[in-house]
Amino acid sequence: MQLYKNLKEARLRMGKSQIEVSEAIGISNAALSNYETGYREPDLDTLCVLATYYGITLDELVNYRVDASSIIYDMGAIAKNKLIGFNGETYKLKESQKKQIVRELTVLFERFEKNKL
Repeated sequence: MQLYKNLKEARLRMGKSQIEVSEAIGISNAALSNYETGYREPDLDTLCVLATYYGITLDELVNYRVDASSIIYDMGAIAKNKLIGFNGETYKLKESQKKQIVRELTVLFERFEKNKL
């Protein structure tokens, strides 16, 4: 298991710096750096906080596959999260805004009906 690589890859996928992540979850930048280099491993509570911050499950974080093209994202579930990341930015949306995202995604994906697997 290469947890340290998974931690770094998850952060980079969000377009966040170590400083941004460490401040957001309440750990030192040095601690996050140590986790991402494999010098130290985070405890279970910290892993859970990191997984939540990155919007993935703990299992996905620990067993993360580098081939991101194989990951299927449930856009409806993502829109229900408290925080939503897009293009490297994090948004805290109101319930009405989340519902609007789901409505607009529904319309968009109806256009892609022929691409369904």
